[in-house]
Amino acid sequence: MSMSEITHKKSRWYRNWKWILPTTAILTFIFIFFIMTGDAIFRYGSVYVQPSLVNNAIEIAKENDLVIEKLGELSPHDFFRLLEGEVQYLDHNNGIAITVGIRSINGKKAKLDIIAYQNGQDWEYQKITIRIKKPIKETIKILER
Repeated sequence: MSMSEITHKKSRWYRNWKWILPTTAILTFIFIFFIMTGDAIFRYGSVYVQPSLVNNAIEIAKENDLVIEKLGELSPHDFFRLLEGEVQYLDHNNGIAITVGIRSINGKKAKLDIIAYQNGQDWEYQKITIRIKKPIKETIKILER
């Protein structure tokens, strides 16, 4: 066997770096994302699957005269406003305490706080409040049991 017949076999890293490096970077990013957010995706996702929880509370708030006076007509709820708030499950996942960002049609912002317990397929609201920051901090109690 002559020297010209011997071929150098490249290392495994040199042959496969084009897919190993991006795959490792993506997996690292996903791992860090889940460490930072915890189970937020699952919490927000389960609320998103049941839109009636927030939508019914907004409908109740729309009927309050003080809300109409301070904010005006409330705009419909969307998923991205849910991300402005917080979700916390209560009583072995039978209840929920949720804060959702809401807006009026004329652009005024507020937070909607809801405490509700699930009764079969329906939600029984224990507390609904709206918190306004600007121009003055104010809390409007809509429902409290």
